[in-house]
Amino acid sequence: METYPDALDEKLGFDVVRDRLAARVQSPLGQERLESMQPAQSMDGLRRELDRVEELQGAFQYGDSVPLSPMYDLRDALRRAAPEDAYVDPEDLMATRRTLVTLRRLKRHFEARRDDYPRLADAVARATPLQEIEEHIASILDEDASIRDDASPELRRLRRQIRSKEEELRTTLDKALRHAVQEGHATGEQATLRGGRMVIPVRASAKGKVEGFVHDRSASGQTVYIEPAACLELNNEVRELKSAEQAEIERILRQVTTHIRAESDAIETNLTVLAQFDLLRAKARLANRLDAVVPKLNDEGRIEIYEGRNPVLQLHFEALDEQPETDGRAPGEDESIPPREVVPLDLALGTDFRTLVITGPNAGGKTVTMKTVGLFSLMLAYGLPLPVAPHSSVPLFDQIVADIGDEQSIEDDLSTFSSHVSNLRHMLSAAGDNALVLIDEAGTGTDPDEGAALAQAVLERLTAAGARTIATTHHGTLKTYAHETEGVENGSMEFDQETLRPTYRYQEGVPGSSYAFEIARRMGLADDLLARAQDLAGTQKTAMENLITTFERRTQELEDELYDARTAREKAEAEQQRYEEKVQKLEKERDAFRQEALEEAERIVEEANARIENTIREIKEAQAESDATQEARQQLEEYKEDLQARREEAAPERDETPPAQGDGTSQAVSDAPIAEGDQVVVDDGSTAVEVQEIEDGEARLMMGAMHMRVSLDRLTRVDGPDPEPESEAGGGTEMTALEASPSIDVRGQRVDEARHQVQHFLDDAVAANLDTVEILHGKGTGALRNALHDMLADRPDVADHRKAPIEEGGAGVTKVDLE
Repeated sequence: METYPDALDEKLGFDVVRDRLAARVQSPLGQERLESMQPAQSMDGLRRELDRVEELQGAFQYGDSVPLSPMYDLRDALRRAAPEDAYVDPEDLMATRRTLVTLRRLKRHFEARRDDYPRLADAVARATPLQEIEEHIASILDEDASIRDDASPELRRLRRQIRSKEEELRTTLDKALRHAVQEGHATGEQATLRGGRMVIPVRASAKGKVEGFVHDRSASGQTVYIEPAACLELNNEVRELKSAEQAEIERILRQVTTHIRAESDAIETNLTVLAQFDLLRAKARLANRLDAVVPKLNDEGRIEIYEGRNPVLQLHFEALDEQPETDGRAPGEDESIPPREVVPLDLALGTDFRTLVITGPNAGGKTVTMKTVGLFSLMLAYGLPLPVAPHSSVPLFDQIVADIGDEQSIEDDLSTFSSHVSNLRHMLSAAGDNALVLIDEAGTGTDPDEGAALAQAVLERLTAAGARTIATTHHGTLKTYAHETEGVENGSMEFDQETLRPTYRYQEGVPGSSYAFEIARRMGLADDLLARAQDLAGTQKTAMENLITTFERRTQELEDELYDARTAREKAEAEQQRYEEKVQKLEKERDAFRQEALEEAERIVEEANARIENTIREIKEAQAESDATQEARQQLEEYKEDLQARREEAAPERDETPPAQGDGTSQAVSDAPIAEGDQVVVDDGSTAVEVQEIEDGEARLMMGAMHMRVSLDRLTRVDGPDPEPESEAGGGTEMTALEASPSIDVRGQRVDEARHQVQHFLDDAVAANLDTVEILHGKGTGALRNALHDMLADRPDVADHRKAPIEEGGAGVTKVDLE
């Protein structure tokens, strides 16, 4: 992707986003990767990066502890280790070990969770764990980076000898010091170290009376530090041992440095992986802070933004709300003031039209709307999720060019208008059919008529080139141009005509009025002055502005009515879908009843034929003796009676055709109070069940072999007590009718609609005596899942709910245990 001008990041607000990312990277490696970050050059590369960020977002949202620290920049240490026979400091070795441990844990973490995080597992796959180096360093260093005594057998021997000789030296020194004190040559001070040798403090006046070598003198000159002659050899031995110790330490460090040098390429690759994950972590953390999601990507240059929130404004408002004081108030005094929120943006470009002309009053949000589109396009190209609804769709542009703000320059002899023309020239030469062009206040900086004509000509050229263009303006001629030209559309920022204040809501297809006279009147300008100004503006222009104002007001009223109608329709559709699902369920059960009845009838016929054939055979074998014949006929008659009874039992209790009005079997709703033995339905269900007993405002219902207690206000009486006890076959039928599905899919639904369906789903599951059910809600932003979890926590019949195992859907599925 190419961008213009060089300061485009600052003009769109992407510099704020970069600063927030910089605050979230935790190592110089990540900081350097952020500074060198470039927009994606291909859709495939962009998809991979967004997938990685989205997976890491989910890991953080669900509290997955991702091992990403500590990590250190080891490149300087690797450079120092490169020469043969070189060695690195223990501190660098400890940093190397800790970084390699982080890398190994990170790789193991995502490889073990590949089903949940496939893109992150692929990203860490190129890393090479170097556990042998980790163990090698751990074998020679303590956690404070000091060399261990057991780093080698030789070092252990040397340090043991040093401790022994130092103890012997200390004893000899103490003896010499005590003798000097007794002789009055020294004070009672302790032995000390001078020039790497142990000495005792002696009065300067007595230095010739103590046999030994003077190594130093105090600042006052009253004390000299003498190495007693008896300690000379011991001091020499200690120094020789320490010299040998240092040589052994250097040998040990060279040995482990050689090990590191051999794996330097693998270590550098590992550092690249850690730098990538450090930046991915920053992106994911910021995305979660903004409630951002990965939108749908398209190759057609379509911009479809739903519920978009400008991240710069969002972060700014959050920072203001977090301040301890507001407008001079003490903390707590402004608690009644609601937190500031960004007005969401719904905007489309690139499908029905390629050029959008946004008009409206000053400070109404025109420029912010245009910048939001540009900022979203830029953020997406850098692999950042967007604070939009999940069904939004954004392309990867080849170019983003903008003319925003005043770039006049005294040094370059550029006026405001000249700088605009320079930007326009670059746009016209660079913009193609996959470019996004942003022009703020088109046609300004020169004569209004000439500026408007020039702006229209530029828009015509950009539209013909296929670029996606957004221009803000106050020129009425550009409103007319957008209205009359195919591929170009008007847009405006809504303005509350009662308060004369902007609402910051974008409207497509509606040109906006500047409201100059109305705002001036509210600000206190005299009426006669405003009347004169309107006369000067001309009757036609004033009428046009009035027409736009009236159109805006009516549009706003229609949008309010349309919103209410949509809400009502969605509720009706949800209810209709619920009833259709119940009808389908009952039809399936009816078909199952028919099939069972047919199978039972076939079995009865087969059994009857077998019995008749058996009777005939018995008669023949008895040679038609009268007694035997009579007995066989009697057995056959008894079997026919038994067969008739079984047929009646196997027949469905209810006719498929509803009884006529007034029929005694009709389930007409009765106003009589519910009593034991009555047939009732639960809520708005369609299956009648029998009331076994009533106690404390609740009824105990019997459904086949299952019993449940339900509040009376949830029951509707449909018939009195059954005249005949319910047959075993009938009970089985009602139990089948109440069987509930063990799972429900509410992905893509709004929160209210999903909650409504899940409530009914859980009621059916409880009625069917299910122990555990599943709710498939998808991952997304987590808003739907959180709302459903809140609802589940409030239901007394829910014993527990939890995220499903990875192999059963993971974070996209919730398991629910019922009481």
